[in-house]
Amino acid sequence: MKSIRWTALLVGCLLLFCVRDIFAQDMLLPNKVEVRDLEGGKTRTYSIALKDGDYASFSISQPGKAYLTIVRPDGSLMRRFPEPSGDAEKDYAFSAEGAGTYSFNIINPAKQTSHYELKLESVLSLNERLRPNAAWIDPNPSPRIEALRQQVIRDHVSTDAFWKQVAQEGTPLVESFGTDGAYQLVTFLWRETYETRNVLVLGSLSVPGTARMDYVMHRLADTDLWYWTVKLPRGARFSYRLSPNDPLVLDGPRAEQRAATVQSDPLNPHRLECGPDATRFACRSLAALPGAPPQPWLVKKVGTPEGKVEARTIHSNIQKLDREISIYTPAGYTPNGTTNRLLVLFDGDEYLSPQMGITVTMDNLIAAHKIPPTVVLLVFNPDGRRLKDLVANPEFADSMAKEIIPWVWAKYNVTHGAAQTAVGGYSAGGLAATYMALRYSNIFGNVINQSGAVWWSPEQGIYDRAPSVEGNWMARQFADGPKLPVKFYIEAGAFEFDSLGRGGDILESSRELRDVLQAKGNEVHYHQFVGGHDALTWPGTIADAIIELLGN
Repeated sequence: MKSIRWTALLVGCLLLFCVRDIFAQDMLLPNKVEVRDLEGGKTRTYSIALKDGDYASFSISQPGKAYLTIVRPDGSLMRRFPEPSGDAEKDYAFSAEGAGTYSFNIINPAKQTSHYELKLESVLSLNERLRPNAAWIDPNPSPRIEALRQQVIRDHVSTDAFWKQVAQEGTPLVESFGTDGAYQLVTFLWRETYETRNVLVLGSLSVPGTARMDYVMHRLADTDLWYWTVKLPRGARFSYRLSPNDPLVLDGPRAEQRAATVQSDPLNPHRLECGPDATRFACRSLAALPGAPPQPWLVKKVGTPEGKVEARTIHSNIQKLDREISIYTPAGYTPNGTTNRLLVLFDGDEYLSPQMGITVTMDNLIAAHKIPPTVVLLVFNPDGRRLKDLVANPEFADSMAKEIIPWVWAKYNVTHGAAQTAVGGYSAGGLAATYMALRYSNIFGNVINQSGAVWWSPEQGIYDRAPSVEGNWMARQFADGPKLPVKFYIEAGAFEFDSLGRGGDILESSRELRDVLQAKGNEVHYHQFVGGHDALTWPGTIADAIIELLGN
């Protein structure tokens, strides 16, 4: 009897300490504003009890710097949110992955005290914010999924063996389609661990005849398997993310809930934009289907002579600003040796990134004697000016032709001839490169247009696109003017077509520009790749463009 009493007393004490620890944390309540000072180097923890799938939105404002983390009921890190800046109020949200008490940790890394205001805006259950899926018939049934469906329904087989095999293979699943090999069936998968009502696939892939909200997974019977199968051209290369319990709307306040759930594919080991400590919420998944073109010039090779990159700043009297640039000089470059060819690239910081890898590409091309020694001018964008300067801006073109290029001519051993000078870029940079040749063909005799935004016209602007307004202003300028002594490399992705009915997108307008230039008698190298508007194909194909325009 004494042992029973002592045991009961011990359990009671433990429960008392647990309860005391729980209430020692500040509980967050909807619409209650927490106004506090947080000493430097300190952490304050708030708690909130959530059900599985609950969506919690909150805001925090403070003039200093603080970090915010969300911790699961089991103590593991779930989210790490970026710090607020200035006095602005920042809105955040997350979706509970299992029921329990979640913790908000506000960390002040500075030495001085920080003042902040924290407010829990709302907590919504899955039933409040999502609707069940309607009845649906798969238009592109996957043989593997259909075989599993039969096993589940007929033989009552679990999905465990399937998931074990998928973990070894990785996702998405790829199966052959038809007899000519032109298409492949691609199946995206999600294993339900927490309560799930839908899973939306978001990415740079695009399917004719569908809207973005059609890319929704469907549940296999009453199992833990969600899937979406789509027919794609063979060899596609694209990025994507998955959003479980998505609001399934494109715009408006409800669409903001997507930020709480969208993440990389947990079953795909190939990820982009991931730091060493990044959670899956900060990453994108990469898919390169069988048959995707290799990118051999992007691979750094042991023993290949390497060029050098130096950063400089040039003041523009025309634009009244300082502009950062970088200059790549090839291995063996000398100020008095053989004259180098010149390649100018916009969005220079992106081309210098490891993903784009322009320096490795140039080293390899020059070492393999695919091109002569070439200096690369990488032009950066001052803050907030990318879409001001790269969208057919005459002041920027004048600054390039009258200030920046003459500066390069004076400082480096490069050609002054237009036929040995190329200018290039992707997206808005491709539009800018084309505009440079239109305005200054005596300087830029070669254009590399990678998925250029040539659909643009001054009448419709960047954000106001409608089929009632004619686009592709650039094609009209070349059509109406004299033939210019310029060669072109133009490329566009099969997923960059006009899926929103705006009168033409990158794919259609690139074809139109190609046709106009060929009709004028210009040499045009046109390339269409199976991909979307992301930096997955451009790093590989720019080597082809450089060889075509500046090669031996």
